[in-house]
Amino acid sequence: MKRVVVAADLGGTRLRAALVDDEGNVFARRERPTPPKGTEVVELLSTLLGQVASASATAPAAACVTAPGLVDADAGTVLLAPNIEGFRNVHLTRPVAEALRIPVYIENDASAAALGEFRFGAGRGARHVLHATLGTGIGGGLVINGRLYRGARGLAGEIGHIIVDPAGPRCNCGSRGCLEALVSGVAFANRAKRMINNGTSVVLREIVGYTEPTSQHLHQAALAGDRQSEAEIRNGGHMLGLALGSLVNVLNPDIVTLSGGLLQIGDMLLGPAREAMYSLAYGPAAATELKITTLDDDAGLLGAAAVAFERLGEVSRRD
Repeated sequence: MKRVVVAADLGGTRLRAALVDDEGNVFARRERPTPPKGTEVVELLSTLLGQVASASATAPAAACVTAPGLVDADAGTVLLAPNIEGFRNVHLTRPVAEALRIPVYIENDASAAALGEFRFGAGRGARHVLHATLGTGIGGGLVINGRLYRGARGLAGEIGHIIVDPAGPRCNCGSRGCLEALVSGVAFANRAKRMINNGTSVVLREIVGYTEPTSQHLHQAALAGDRQSEAEIRNGGHMLGLALGSLVNVLNPDIVTLSGGLLQIGDMLLGPAREAMYSLAYGPAAATELKITTLDDDAGLLGAAAVAFERLGEVSRRD
């Protein structure tokens, strides 16, 4: 009989939950807007996950919630979640477990995405997977010998804060030249804003109009023939490739997988990234594959499910 878990993906704008079986089938989906305050989030999580669990013909074995930001998976606590007011040092698993009466786990969303790709997606069949999420920010996760690697304090995989240009722009973390400050949704939006303010792109100004510049605007301007916009995107891709190439040399994964909204830019971003990564890969590391996610919009839910199944396996081994 297939085992079933409850998976939840807590984002800055929406909370999604569903049942997922051990073959990666997703059903009984639910979705709600993410409440603006942390106390409301915990209450909604308990309610929504309870609704999903009750839709299962067999009792779910466990539940897992993935969240952005800093997460202490062992303590079941969100240390800090961006874009959710008051969501700092929130013990998430205890109240949800009390409501569901099953084990509840929590994991950083990017780390969970790595395990999801390993178990259900582009990383299937590999032993060692490096995953990068390319969206509003840059996240990452590591699967080593088939196990999610969390590091000493659960912060492994923060590849967005690798320094790729010491003279580069300041990152929100306080450092200068982080990968996230050079290639991310926020970085490209900031770049577009500066280009408009400096008057270096008439095409971009016309596309943006009176709205707030975004990475999509920068891409649209590049497609319209604006060389400066295209150069900014290609440079960001190059920086991404430098970071990935360095990580490939250090970690020697079987495969590097990518997910996130920036993938919509396509080869204008990924071409330079691929070229830079392989130019840095040392010796046999050049055999490392670079693949795009196959999980699409279910990546968050399948990542949460993968963590739940891994944690259940840990319990079985202890027993």
